[in-house]
Amino acid sequence: MLTSRDLLALQAFELAARTGSFKAAAEELHITASAVSHRIAGLERQLGEKLFERGPRGVALAPAGRQLAATTGRAFGELVRAMAQQGAGARRLRVSAVPIFASHWLLPRLGQFLDAHPAIELQVEASPRMVDMEAGLVDVALRYGDGSWPDVAAEKVLDLHAVPVTSPALAQRLKLEEPADLLRAPLVRVSPFGMPWPEWARGAGLDAAAFVERRGAAKGMQVDGMGAAVRAAVHGLGVALAFEPLIESEIASGALVRVGPAVPTQGQIWFVCRPRERSVPAIRALRRWLVGEIAAMRAA
Repeated sequence: MLTSRDLLALQAFELAARTGSFKAAAEELHITASAVSHRIAGLERQLGEKLFERGPRGVALAPAGRQLAATTGRAFGELVRAMAQQGAGARRLRVSAVPIFASHWLLPRLGQFLDAHPAIELQVEASPRMVDMEAGLVDVALRYGDGSWPDVAAEKVLDLHAVPVTSPALAQRLKLEEPADLLRAPLVRVSPFGMPWPEWARGAGLDAAAFVERRGAAKGMQVDGMGAAVRAAVHGLGVALAFEPLIESEIASGALVRVGPAVPTQGQIWFVCRPRERSVPAIRALRRWLVGEIAAMRAA
């Protein structure tokens, strides 16, 4: 039988494995990082296996740690789901969404869903990571990709197109009238999420290599998310590749203008859940509302 000390050690291990950091695990547990390290070290001695590789840049799961993490993730996930099914928590729906989709499309519309389903409490997390559905931390994920994730039910709900946009003032100042004009404009690059400029150029019928070399072009900038790229474009810091139809509000308000053709992206937005939970009433309600909203948007 597991002792309370074993459970505390496994809890610390699961959090460290999920977050990739002893410090982050300690913050969630409200203890020190050294206490997390001590608990995990005790677990390693008990198992006779090294669970983490420790280095100057942090920690990484060792082979034995990856194997244990798969089990602890499922176990703690089942505990979370069991607790959520008790009492009022039975109607809480935890949703993880790609940040740009969450901020520009989902959140502005969620009031309609909540008005129609007052008994459902939504918990929304904007995250670029593809969460482990079996870990039980979310019930629904709205992900960007090709839908080929194992052990989940994935349904494509929204096609996306990458389109170059910038502020009207910058477009006028640089006289960005043709797609080839972008070769002399400052470009905003998004890492790691987003379409690379050479890929867009290829889809737009331009020389992709020219968008790699960019000889004599104005220097651009790199940001770590599409939301930041859109804000940079709004403020005239450069031309960003943004996803249509997620930026329709900025286009309609005049904050942004298109300065090139839209190109289909390799990924789309998918509605993802655990296969066995597709018939859960709250999940079915969210899916039905989401599909209906997207259909209405297309018809408008």
